Amino acid sequence: MPRNKIPEFFHPEIRLLIERSLEDAWQELKNEKLADAQAVRVGLVTTMVALAAIGETDSSKLKNFAMDAARATYSRHSVRSSKPLRHATVKG
Repeated sequence: MPRNKIPEFFHPEIRLLIERSLEDAWQELKNEKLADAQAVRVGLVTTMVALAAIGETDSSKLKNFAMDAARATYSRHSVRSSKPLRHATVKG
């Protein structure tokens, strides 16, 4: 797991919490055939670090939020478009 992606300023207990949550999440996601395994792992840790930075210390929340974000972002079935979205104009 990319331990170097977990900032050093976190208390050692929080770093361990993130590492364990990250490993648990990766064990569940690694067989889901997500588009880019390395990007998924970085995305997981990025999400967990962001949540921990705002005070989240529940390992199941760290794991579940990060897994949901990874699935939404890296699913091979997710729809991606390079075109900007246009706002619909409602005529009345």
